[in-house]
Amino acid sequence: MRVLVSLSLLWAQELLPVVNIQAPGIQGIDRTVLQQLQQDITQYLSTNRFSEDVFAPNERIKCLFNIVITALPNPTRFEGTMQVQAIRPVYGSTYETLTFNFNDPDFKIDYNPTQTLQFSENTFVSNLTALLNFYAYMILGMDYDSFGPEAGLPFFQKAQQMLNLAAANTAEPGWQPAGNFLRSRYWVLENLLNTSYKNFHSFIYRYHREGLDKMHKDPAAAREVLLQVLQDMVKFSQENPNSTLIRLFVDTKGTELMQIFRKSLPEQKQRFVAAMKLLDPNNLSVYENLLQEEGP
Repeated sequence: MRVLVSLSLLWAQELLPVVNIQAPGIQGIDRTVLQQLQQDITQYLSTNRFSEDVFAPNERIKCLFNIVITALPNPTRFEGTMQVQAIRPVYGSTYETLTFNFNDPDFKIDYNPTQTLQFSENTFVSNLTALLNFYAYMILGMDYDSFGPEAGLPFFQKAQQMLNLAAANTAEPGWQPAGNFLRSRYWVLENLLNTSYKNFHSFIYRYHREGLDKMHKDPAAAREVLLQVLQDMVKFSQENPNSTLIRLFVDTKGTELMQIFRKSLPEQKQRFVAAMKLLDPNNLSVYENLLQEEGP
């Protein structure tokens, strides 16, 4: 669990990023430019501070930015997708868990390797820095939500400020309501700030602090907590069928939950599969395979 210390005692950035950029289908692309872009993004995320809180070096949040370039309209224009993942340690173990897993289909930037990326949280500098700021705040928000009830709210509000600045200063996609509802950064943030969906934040807190963080002490009891969270999530989904948060949760936690309940008793497996049938019906056959496996 993160312990924040006095600013007078320690000063450290919040993020520990790993950035990977690929352009598998682009012929003739300058690979040195991609390497420079990768380095610039890494430096930007790892050297700028996105909060007033202070992190010890071993508390920095591991995060992954996997960018796939699919189009190069001109030498300084890069278009593709960006998958952003954030990782959190689990108390009492060496296990690490995803707190955020989102694949943004609208990575569209102008980038000149001779220009330094300038940080500002109050002005729009470029679409690239706006994207990096936005996802830095999203990572912090989801991480803090996992440690305290609605503790991530200030960071989601910062992400909202960045989104508003971008929407007012660029026509690049993703910052407005239009687009793919389930894969839109706009709608994910809107749902996280929507008071009608505030229970989702408590689900994230309970999943991590009352479930995963206690798995080392009493695995059976921890699985019961996770099952209760899933049951509450099903109710949330039924009451809010248009929320993007269910997709975000499944994308982030689906594989992990499979591994957790693979080691559970048959009765717990059945309850798990029943919940996932409603939360992630497109992958029901994957979950049902658990029922065919032998118990612990």
